[in-house]
Amino acid sequence: MAKYTATDWDEVRKKFRNSIMTETSLVSLAQNLDMKEWPHTGAEEKPTKYIDFTWDELLMLPEIAGKTDRAEHLVAILKETLAFDDPFGDMVAQVEVSSSKENPILKTLGRLGIPENFPLQFANLSEGTRAVCMSEGIKTIGEFANLGQQMSTRVVLGGDFRNALNALTHGDEEGIGRFLPYRRASTGLHLAEAIGLVAASIPRADQLALGQYYGAKLAAGDVVVTVKTLTREQAEKFEASMRPNAIAIFEWFKDQKATLLRDLGDSLTLDRYFVVLNDAAREAIAVRLASSVLQSELAGRKIAGVTVQAEPKKKGLFSRLFGKG
Repeated sequence: MAKYTATDWDEVRKKFRNSIMTETSLVSLAQNLDMKEWPHTGAEEKPTKYIDFTWDELLMLPEIAGKTDRAEHLVAILKETLAFDDPFGDMVAQVEVSSSKENPILKTLGRLGIPENFPLQFANLSEGTRAVCMSEGIKTIGEFANLGQQMSTRVVLGGDFRNALNALTHGDEEGIGRFLPYRRASTGLHLAEAIGLVAASIPRADQLALGQYYGAKLAAGDVVVTVKTLTREQAEKFEASMRPNAIAIFEWFKDQKATLLRDLGDSLTLDRYFVVLNDAAREAIAVRLASSVLQSELAGRKIAGVTVQAEPKKKGLFSRLFGKG
């Protein structure tokens, strides 16, 4: 390992304060850099725990005291991480000569069980990022990963494009879950989260208003943010804009859809199925979209009239069968 000094530490810790990876675990950062593992695994083991200390103070911390090589390892992790950050200049210079098998993003996808052929249309990305991908003919998350490898150093990446590539590069599971239907501490992608991302595709204020329209019990802070009450026509317009993607998602997640249909009406309700979203507004929207898309299959099982009532205060057969209204 290279020998680092107080000067190296001061330089890297100051730069790292502006990195979006400050809250990513050191274990994940080291793992995705193919470096020796960081020896501590606690939830607090993030760059933010260390970067406010001077070199002398760092060497006195219990986790490092008497082990200068550990301090040098920390410098190496942060220094190499910066090579992937703002705006990927060093990363691109290095990976343009490497094969796709050495692509750190593809390695993350493989480790987390995320299929490379997952359609990018189902990801929660901004219109600007989608426009860039469309212009390059990018249709899957695997192609998105390769695009990140091929970007010229002259291209300044920003917004969710940069955030998504950083999250995938470093295996930031929380960051990945913001734009892919990935469930933290799991493998693979999930139908519930995929429909949740459809709900997340509209502005937050509209999510809250629509969720409230569908009967969601919003948190006090969210109620304050909600500044408008939707009419039936407005709610139907939002649903119509999201429904095509929801239909396509149910088609892509065929196996999970079959499991959901099998379990519905037994011990599972749609409310319970989408509770993993941990967001009242998105849960309510997801329930509405799912009930709309699955209505024909449910009716085919002789469950008649399975719908969410247009007015949230009214309880219909759907409410009695599948949860709260």
